[in-house]
Amino acid sequence: MAWAAALLALLPHLRGLANGFVYDDFRFIAENPGVATLAAPADLLFDPARTAQPVDPDIWRPLRTAGFALQHALGGGAPWLFHATSLALFALLVRLVAALWRRVAGFPAGVAAAAALLFGVHPIAVESVAWASSQGDLLAGCGVVAALLTARRRPLACLALALLALLGKESALPLAAALAALWWRDRRAATAGAPDGPGATGRVDGRLAIAAALLTLGWLVLRQQLLARSFDLSGDGLAQRSAPLFERLAESLRTLLFALRLMAWPWPLSIDHDAATYRPAAFFSSGGLLLATAALAAAALVALLARDRERCARLLPPLAFAALFHLPTAGLLVALKSPTAERFLLLPLAGVVAAATWLAARAIDRRPDGAPPRPRLAAGLLLLVALPLAAAAFVRTGQFRDDATLWRAELAHHPTSRQALLGLLHAASLQGDDAGARTFARRLIAATAADDPRGWLARLRLGQLEVAEGRPEAMAAWFDEVRAGLARRGHARGLAPELHLVFVGLANRARQQGDPALAETFAREGIGWFGREPRLLEALGIARDLQGDAEGAAALHREALTRGPESASLQHHLALAERNRGDLKAARTAALRALALDPAHAGARRLLAELDG
Repeated sequence: MAWAAALLALLPHLRGLANGFVYDDFRFIAENPGVATLAAPADLLFDPARTAQPVDPDIWRPLRTAGFALQHALGGGAPWLFHATSLALFALLVRLVAALWRRVAGFPAGVAAAAALLFGVHPIAVESVAWASSQGDLLAGCGVVAALLTARRRPLACLALALLALLGKESALPLAAALAALWWRDRRAATAGAPDGPGATGRVDGRLAIAAALLTLGWLVLRQQLLARSFDLSGDGLAQRSAPLFERLAESLRTLLFALRLMAWPWPLSIDHDAATYRPAAFFSSGGLLLATAALAAAALVALLARDRERCARLLPPLAFAALFHLPTAGLLVALKSPTAERFLLLPLAGVVAAATWLAARAIDRRPDGAPPRPRLAAGLLLLVALPLAAAAFVRTGQFRDDATLWRAELAHHPTSRQALLGLLHAASLQGDDAGARTFARRLIAATAADDPRGWLARLRLGQLEVAEGRPEAMAAWFDEVRAGLARRGHARGLAPELHLVFVGLANRARQQGDPALAETFAREGIGWFGREPRLLEALGIARDLQGDAEGAAALHREALTRGPESASLQHHLALAERNRGDLKAARTAALRALALDPAHAGARRLLAELDG
């Protein structure tokens, strides 16, 4: 039954095999040179720079990164293999979840399989399956559940699985606490002389819980060291942003209420659950009301469990599991940039669905003594719930077909979604739709604060459009806003690398206005923020050449060629610098190379004619 549940759960997700890459798939996979090769395998594990492009200061998930590199090597970077891997991991997770509720919570086999099936077809799970970047959630989930299943009989395997879960994603952090809770439960059962639960053999050793805690601590220390982060709860430590305790508490309660709403009514779903979607009522803005509601709900839950010993024994494990694995992303311990996302709810969903399934099964099973069982009623109710969930999951999977489809679906119910507007701006730019790009850029600026980097990308695109239409002054106005935002932010860590083009554009404008010294200032400022990007080196080289430093200009252009893709423009400017420093042979070679790259390059053709003359 458990394997049947796992295979049936795949059905609404299978259409994802034809999906492409979306959203973060580009920075983690498609446009990330760190996973395009299996060379230096140790770096895949210990160099956070190979995780994403640009480097994300919050993320180090080596098992996921190594998996991406292996899939890239086997499939040539094609999306289908990443999606097939996600489907296989998800089927395994559903099968393990069925075993977990059978062995740890003592559910009957049919109830455990039904709980796993409902978990598998629930639309909240789609984000973790259809989005290739979310393989970390699946790896962590499989590792967590497998570690709990092996804790009683194979402690060394349990520790190995715990390590793999942590290396998959930091959402596995509460596993040590879950093992400690399992040890405490087994110890109480042993003291009371109770037999082992259904399907369980042996009991958890307290030394395993201690070893798991030490393993987790070691992983956390290594993570913070590799990411160059501290150990406090600020934005420079364990959190993604700084926030006071009361704000974190209120945020966690809002997140909890919204998560429960999504589990009960999972539509519409969103990539960008921001304040506009998960705080729709004024009630959610009051911290006092939130605390009161949480206290009443906790009291009601305690009363529900205390009235019935069997109900407590069956419901407490899945509810505790859900609560523990909701903590890392609830906003209570650390403040997050995205307080709510469906992939954060994958493991909590498994626990809540299991508790609801057992309650429903128990209600169906209440019948007079001697009455026959009611499997048909149970199967009918299971289908009544599973079919609409599966239909919603099927539709949601289709929304991940490509970037434009995903963001159009997002805007349909969340018109101010900044991520959707940015995604559609990117899609319009790739398609050469200047009018659409301008529209989405202006909508994105209106939806973002002045210091939101997504708004800076919109200003960059608007500036580029102004240059294309012959309005360099309008371009400078947009680009100066980005410079001011960067100055307020104080660093460029985690920013989209294309923002360095702001300084390239300003340097080009200064040069065209006859001020090469100002052009050099802009180019050096860009290098200070974004490092020695090839376009910035080229701009700096042009400015140095115009100021009489042909030797330095040629060196800068040659460095740019070693750091990035070759271009006709760069070879042409190298040819000019070589000519100005007196090396006519090198100048001719560079000019010929520029023409080979772009036969229509007029500047290179004129220079070559001058040199040949």
